[in-house]
Order: sequence, then structure tokens, then C-alpha cells
Amino acid sequence: MALLCFDVDGTLEQSEGPIPLQALHDLAAQGHMIVIVSPSPLRPKNEPFPEFLSVDRRKNLRDARQEHPHEQAVYISDNDGDDALSAEVDFEYVHPVNWDRFLAKLNA
Repeated sequence: MALLCFDVDGTLEQSEGPIPLQALHDLAAQGHMIVIVSPSPLRPKNEPFPEFLSVDRRKNLRDARQEHPHEQAVYISDNDGDDALSAEVDFEYVHPVNWDRFLAKLNA
């Protein structure tokens, strides 16, 4: 199972992103660890997902990985430069426009 860390703004549906909140629930039900790593005021606050909310995304990702060690760690975000940031902290990076393709690969 994977550690899936999500940005909020522009990534999740409640902030004009393409990924529905139900997808996070579905993934959690399959055994994946879902973590929110964005301090956005639009984050899904009444959900059971752990949160790491520092303004430092590197710290949030490292803290999430330390608390939830998984072989596969993925950061899903639409922020410029997050592909490089993900590589720095040894996370796979997925842009939300590639969500459906990533989800198909994850479920294969």
C-alpha cells in the first residue's frame, strides 16, 4: 500500500481541483494511507485523514513519511516546483491532471 500525500488548493475538488474527496475515502478503504500536507483553509477539516500543516512542504512530507513509513510515497500537487521538491524528499510526484492515469496504475 502507498502513502499518498495531498496538496489541497487546485488539487482537491473543494478548491477547484480535479480530485474528488470520495477518491481519498476509496483509497483509504483499500488500505492506502491518505495524508493532507497543505495548510490551506479549504482542506477537508472534518475528515479522518492525518494532517501535517507547516508552511514548509518538505517538512510536511518528511514528517508524514516518518510517521507513516511506506515503500511507495507519492505527493499529489499542482504547485510549480513540487516535482523537484518531491524528488528531494524521495517521493513520487503526480500532478492532478495525471490523476486518472496514476490511479489506474495504482490499482493495477
